Amino acid sequence: MNNDKKLAKEERLFREEMWLRSAVSSAAIEGNTLTVLEYKLLTLPTRRREIYNLMEKHPYSSFDYISKKFPKVNPKTLHYDLKKLQEKGFVVKAGETRGATYRTKNGKT
Repeated sequence: MNNDKKLAKEERLFREEMWLRSAVSSAAIEGNTLTVLEYKLLTLPTRRREIYNLMEKHPYSSFDYISKKFPKVNPKTLHYDLKKLQEKGFVVKAGETRGATYRTKNGKT
């Protein structure tokens, strides 16, 4: 990884960390407390948070639907993101083949 890309990645991670700290501080100042789920969502990388939010709005999303919403992202990367969301307990996969759908774990049945 060249220095420019490394610096850009570090800057992005720093901005995300600052955003997270700001969100937690704002909630505390307003007297609100974050639920465990809300806190975990805030700690997700931005794209995974966007995927989760998409599935909240559109339960039972197919991979094709998700990939159309993220046309610039490599399909392998999306599969990896979905796998990580499943491992962390945010997403449930229904099915094994091309007809599989994804939904949030606390989503409506």
